[in-house]
Amino acid sequence: MNLNKETVPDIVPQQAEGLLRNRATILSNLVVALLSLFVLQDSAPGMTLLWWVTGMAALAIARLFLSHWLRGSAWLSRRKLHVLTVGATLSGLSWGCLPIVLLPVGTVEDFAFAGFMIAGMTAGGITALCWYHPAYLGFLLGATLPLVACLLLQEEPVYLAMAAQVLFYAVMLVVISALYNRRLLQTLRLENELGQERRILEAIRHELAQAQSSKWRTLAQLSHHLRTPMNAVIGFSDMLRSEVLGPIGNPKHKEYINHIHDSGTRALQTITEILDVSQAEAGMLTLATTQVDVRETLAHCLQRHGATAAQRGVTLTATIASDLPRLPCDPARLQQILDQLLSNALRHTPSGGHVTLSASIDARWLAIRIADTGPGMAEDQLAEAMAPFVQFDDAMVRQDGGIGIGLPLARRLVELHGGEFTLLSAPDNGTTAIIRLPLSVSTGGIPA
Repeated sequence: MNLNKETVPDIVPQQAEGLLRNRATILSNLVVALLSLFVLQDSAPGMTLLWWVTGMAALAIARLFLSHWLRGSAWLSRRKLHVLTVGATLSGLSWGCLPIVLLPVGTVEDFAFAGFMIAGMTAGGITALCWYHPAYLGFLLGATLPLVACLLLQEEPVYLAMAAQVLFYAVMLVVISALYNRRLLQTLRLENELGQERRILEAIRHELAQAQSSKWRTLAQLSHHLRTPMNAVIGFSDMLRSEVLGPIGNPKHKEYINHIHDSGTRALQTITEILDVSQAEAGMLTLATTQVDVRETLAHCLQRHGATAAQRGVTLTATIASDLPRLPCDPARLQQILDQLLSNALRHTPSGGHVTLSASIDARWLAIRIADTGPGMAEDQLAEAMAPFVQFDDAMVRQDGGIGIGLPLARRLVELHGGEFTLLSAPDNGTTAIIRLPLSVSTGGIPA
């Protein structure tokens, strides 16, 4: 990740928050101190031990209240870290006072017990205090150095050995805590960088969504503006070839006019499809819903495409259930869906192939399937086929001049009806388009 340091959030607030969650460790100090009082009550002056435990309790309560206050404080996080470090150091020194209490009368067993308690507290403090390494070092050194000093003052081999062990143990804890702290800080920095990357990607995604919506809106407006002059081209060329204003003397002129009219009609159809898909992608398309006789719509669609199928040498067959209900949908858009899918199937089916249309009731859905025996598509091509303006290297499609919006437009119109669109295909096994329309549908615009 190549983020500029200025853009990556500081980890200091997370370190302060980690130390402020250290309440269980503070309470454990008090519990272990009470246990020590119970064990050592016969080895040291009772009043001295009582004062030591009272001091531990007062410090623990003060640290708890301080943590609670700092959570809501407006202090800078780094200042909170310094205050919490002082509290941790004082807590360590309070444990360091235990061997001092034992110094005049303690036995080897008493010092061993004190060392065991201090070792346990300093080891357990790593996970709680290593959010900020100086805080743990203050706790560790405050607890262990007085113990080492007291053991050295005894000047006996057993005590000197114990002091050496405590020093070795403290050094090991310093090394382990440093490694732990380094890994912890690396994790925090990585989390912050990932969070920053996530925010950047989210902002980019939002900008791309806005740009895409703007693109489709611009394309829709452009298509709308192109329809008016194209309608004029078609209308005037139709008047000329009909010789409304008088005969055309040169037959070649009439042939050219027919070409202009046919080309203009195809161009207008393409512009209309681009307008529809642009409005659908931009969330500007709505439906005019009414009750539609689906069997009649399918029959008209088959009749309209029958001539194209015969011209291509493709067999067009249908299997339509007799119990199809009237469907609440936009009749023009339903016809457009069927026209797009049948045209697409015929376009991809070579001479001698078959295109089959079937319709039936599937639970609460009307299911319509259009299957062809064309070359089919690989699995990785299915997603591309559903993207607008994507065309594959298909000679039949290039010959017909398709622009790659038939399937995307059909899918968006099906979704606009509250339905589901599925495309199944495999190389050399043809393609099947399945649309499932709800028998009861609420309509509205497609969100951009």
